[in-house]
Amino acid sequence: MEHLPRPPQPPPSPAPRSRGPTLRRLYVILLVLLVGIFTVGQVAETLLVDSRGLRLIFDLLGWSLFSGMAIWLSLKLIRTYEQDYQAELTQSLQQQRELNVQLQRTNGYLELLSAVNQHIATSSTLDSIFDSALRFPQRLVPGWSAALLLYSPTGAIEVRRQGAEPEILADLREWFGTARHATTHTDPVFLPAPDPSPPHKLTPPPAACLVLPLYDGLTLHGWTEFYLAHSVPPTPDELELLKTINSEIAEAITSSRRRVAAERGLLELEQAIAEERARIARDIHDGIAQSLAFVRMRVDLWREWIHTDPVRLDQELVELKQTTRELIRELRRAIFALRPVQFDEFGFVGGLHRYIHEFAGQHAWDAHVDLSHAPSTLPLELEAVCFRVVQEALTNIAKHANATRVAVQIQLDQQILDICVRDNGRGFDPDAITNTPHHDSSKVGLRQMAERLAAVGGQISISSSPTIGTELHARMPVPAA
Repeated sequence: MEHLPRPPQPPPSPAPRSRGPTLRRLYVILLVLLVGIFTVGQVAETLLVDSRGLRLIFDLLGWSLFSGMAIWLSLKLIRTYEQDYQAELTQSLQQQRELNVQLQRTNGYLELLSAVNQHIATSSTLDSIFDSALRFPQRLVPGWSAALLLYSPTGAIEVRRQGAEPEILADLREWFGTARHATTHTDPVFLPAPDPSPPHKLTPPPAACLVLPLYDGLTLHGWTEFYLAHSVPPTPDELELLKTINSEIAEAITSSRRRVAAERGLLELEQAIAEERARIARDIHDGIAQSLAFVRMRVDLWREWIHTDPVRLDQELVELKQTTRELIRELRRAIFALRPVQFDEFGFVGGLHRYIHEFAGQHAWDAHVDLSHAPSTLPLELEAVCFRVVQEALTNIAKHANATRVAVQIQLDQQILDICVRDNGRGFDPDAITNTPHHDSSKVGLRQMAERLAAVGGQISISSSPTIGTELHARMPVPAA
């Protein structure tokens, strides 16, 4: 695995030397020498006024000394300038090296972020994103061992592991207290090894642990933990980059889960459409098709009865009229079932309210609908189950109850959604549902309703009597928002 280099610690830069005081000292020394030599020369000329030879020698020596001092001071000044220039050049080169190191690190960070984004963009599964949660951070902080844990109210679930065995990681996790820090911090947490020895005799034991929470906004998905062989904490820039990487991964986990939920919802929708088609086909086959086949067989008899038994033919035509009326109702019910429920336009409660009233209108029922305590929104899976329960209950009333009044009430109480559907029809024996053969189509709808509820942790209860009609309760848990 390619690791980004840790930045070298540059030596302290030498303080730039100031040339101002040095030049002032040299100028003062030169001025003092000039004044001193001039003064000595004047005194010597006064004392040696009659000795021209000595005066000449003394002038020669004095001016030679003055010239030598001037040359020495000039060389000293040049050397000072050269030293100052070398110091400034050294400092400039040191700063350039530091900038190059910083630029190299910045380029490495950008390449790492680009690799993370590219991997996330091309990941088609949640498992691939889980792999990246351990792989990319270790390019900054290579760990002796690492693990990815997903958070749940019942406890953390380890979904990825590298290095140590599960039981060792579990003990190290408790030793460092990673779960406590991950659930109480949003930023990366560096944990030096506690003072007591680790529970397992590791040689050498990890010197530190780095905990990286996986937050998408305020939602904690889990955390990654890296057990390090050294106790040097990451730099502030590295911690900030690790936080950015984990934020990208957390967003990818959220998006992947939404995509999986959408795909599952689409699959369930396709399954529901297939079931609805099968139900409509079954209803048409068992009802309309058989009735029409019966009518077709009776037509030949009716033709004979025109001349032989007109009275009986008249009775048959009366029955045919009633049969035709029932067939029309069956067709209307099938056509109504094919109409889309407009949840997108009216919302869940509004769309369900409209569906119930339109269904009741198709059968001339007196309908009472109370959805005032129903939740405005539900998870898509529960919305589908709720609608199917109401639809199946109303369909059963239309097919079997011969009712004139229906009542539908939906309410949410302590995170339990209760769907109640009542009618004043002829009722039936609820125990017959479990005793009816599986192929009997008259009770298939109720069995499917019970299966749908069981799939989401719900249950169904039915009370029915020939004198009071039927009351159905479907209850299912609703996750807290």
